[in-house]
Formats: sequence, structure tokens, C-alpha cells
Amino acid sequence: MGRDARLILGSRSLRMLGVGVMVVTLPLYLARVGLSALEVGSVLTCGMAGGAVATLAFGRAAGVLGRRTALKIAALAPAIGAVLILTQSGVALLALAAFIGGVSASGQDVGPPQALEQAAIADLLGPGARRFAWYGLAGSLSLAVGSLLAGAVAAASQGRGTGPYLPLITLYAATSLAACGLYAFLGTAVESDAAGPAKMRIRSPLGPSRRRVRELAALYSLDAMAGGVGAQSLVAYYFHVRFGLQLDVLGPLLFLANLAAAGSQLVAATLAERFGLLRTMVFTHLPSDVLLALVPLMPWWPLAAALLVSRQSISQMDVPTRQAYTMAMVTPAERTATASATGAARTVGAAVGPVFGGSLVMGVLPGLNLLVAGAVKAAYDLALYRRFKSVPLGHPGSAVVMEVPEPTPGRPGTETGP
Repeated sequence: MGRDARLILGSRSLRMLGVGVMVVTLPLYLARVGLSALEVGSVLTCGMAGGAVATLAFGRAAGVLGRRTALKIAALAPAIGAVLILTQSGVALLALAAFIGGVSASGQDVGPPQALEQAAIADLLGPGARRFAWYGLAGSLSLAVGSLLAGAVAAASQGRGTGPYLPLITLYAATSLAACGLYAFLGTAVESDAAGPAKMRIRSPLGPSRRRVRELAALYSLDAMAGGVGAQSLVAYYFHVRFGLQLDVLGPLLFLANLAAAGSQLVAATLAERFGLLRTMVFTHLPSDVLLALVPLMPWWPLAAALLVSRQSISQMDVPTRQAYTMAMVTPAERTATASATGAARTVGAAVGPVFGGSLVMGVLPGLNLLVAGAVKAAYDLALYRRFKSVPLGHPGSAVVMEVPEPTPGRPGTETGP
């Protein structure tokens, strides 16, 4: 793995450390300053919407500015948003602050850096699932550590008269600034698919794969909307209002959940080599949908927590396979535009979810949002498989076999056409 790839993994780890801190801290902070469940969901929605807008904007700007410059500028937004969250009050101003910062409520990486990093990883290392598994592993481990750190800081602040929110939200800002510093050391190799006249890149970012990308983006948006309804921030909020759990317990709980998710990333790459990207995406995701829907039916928090951790142990297997599948579906020149388009679509979908999820957290059935999220995710999995099960992997005109994305010499069914 080259120097630029290691820098990208390092920057992702730093950013996801901050996300892990913020995903458990922000909803409790918003409740602490007096926001209702619906208002908490609305602020989280605005944060995700900001990430979607920025992803589209920087995906296009990268064609003129270059990926390195775009990454450095984009990494500053979360730090600005964090400062505004700490200095503003009232739901409108807090929502604006979250929008500017592109704050992730889902526990997933949203915003421009992820899309630009994915395109760069595909150019540097190739679009195989194992490359994205390491990328996903770095993020999931950092996400888990961030949640654990939030719980540790909360536990340490008990009895001292100082709340944990100021240092934790400040840490979130610091991780973004540190990631920005790493981007400054990236080399020119990360710009490899950005060659060509700037005007053409802006006007025609997608070529022969346009239709497929739009279809994938629409389906990914549906999945992300369900993810937003059951976002990790709302999971933390549900455990807080339903069982009375505080940060000192919620942090370690989400640490275990995200640690389980981290380990599944490499397993996903192995399964993809055996069964194919699409089958791995769908048939590991469906059982996790059922487990998510069962969480609100548990009468005691240890049982609900056990289901949540079990669900996370398989729910993220579709992440590296989805990223690899998307990058392998298009030509190299379309990777930045594709990653930005699908990333923005996912973030838009995820942005819609929290406001509905927040209204359902304590509805007729506490945690109804998790049951709804599981049902919609299952519908997405079935629709994705039905639409693409017969579509060959690769851009139009390619003869790459979809079910085995990384051919192994001598293995049946792995040949590619001329």
C-alpha cells in the first residue's frame, strides 16, 4: 500500500473518530439544551442535508480544484459546524450549525471527503472489495473508539461539576482539522482520473454509465433513508429515553456495536470473492434488517443491546462490497462523479430519515423508528437484487462477470471478455 493510500486511511480514521464521538454526544447535548425528540431529529436531518449538498458541490469542484484541494477545504466544514453548535442556541440556529458542519447522525461517513477518498482509493489500488474492506475497517474501528472515548469522558466528568459536551464537541472539531493536515501531504497520484479540460469535467461528469449510476443512486438513497430513520444517534437517544441510559453506558455500548461492525468488513471481502459483490451485499444485509426491527420489542435494555450488537456484526458487510461494486460498475474517468452522485444520494436519503425517526422514537411503540427502518431496508435489499442480479459488472460494453469481481486464475467463471 502506497504513501497516498496510507494517508487517506489515516485521514478517514481521524474523521471517523470524531464521528464516533459526535454520534452519541450530539443527540444528548440537544436534549440537554431543551430540544424535543422531533427537534432533535430535525437538527440531525439538517446536518445530513448539509453533507449531501457539500458532497455534490465538492464532487464537481474537484474537477477544477483537484481532489487534494477539495479534500482540504471540505475537511474544515465539520470544525466550523462544531464551533457554531457550541455557541448557538435555539433549534433554528443549531440546525443551521449542523447543516454547515455536515454533521453525521447515522454513524456513517457522510460528506465530500468520503466520496473523494473512495474515488482516489479505486484509482490508487483498484476497485476490488478487499481494498474497500480495509478502508471500511479503518473507519469502523475509529468510530468504535470514538464512541468509547465519549463514554469515558462522560464517566470522568461525573461528580466534578463539568459536563462532557464541551470537550467532546471540541474533539470532534480537532479531528477534522487533523484530517485536513494529512490531506496536505497527498501526492499527485490521487488526481489520476481528473485529467482533461475543466469545462468538460464540469459539464459531463458521467458518460456511458449514467443510467446505471442514477438507478444505483436512487436505491442507495432508499437504504440511507431507512438508515436515517434508525440512525445511531437516534438509537442512542432511544436507549436514553426508553431505558434511562447515559453517555457513560451508551459510549461503551456503541463501541461494542461498531467494533463488531469493524470485524465484519474483512469477512465481507472474503465472502465477495466467493459469492460475488451483489449477493454478499444483499444476503448479509437482510438478516441485519430483521435484527434491527426486533430491538424495540425487547423489554430490558441488555436484551435490546445484545440484538443491536448482533445486528452490527453483519450490517456493515454491505459497505465495502457496495463501494467496490459502485466503482467497478463505471469507467475510471467516471469514478469521482459516481462516488459524489451516489454519496450525495445516500446523504440526501439519510437526511430525510432522522426527522421522521425522531418523531417515532417515543410514539405508539417506543422505538417504532427502528422497526420501520428494518422493514424499509429489507425492501431496498430485495429491489436491488431484483434489478441488478442479471446486470454484468463493469461499465456498458464490458464483459466482466458480476458475481466474481476479483478473478482468481484457474477458477471457473472468472474469465473476462476481450
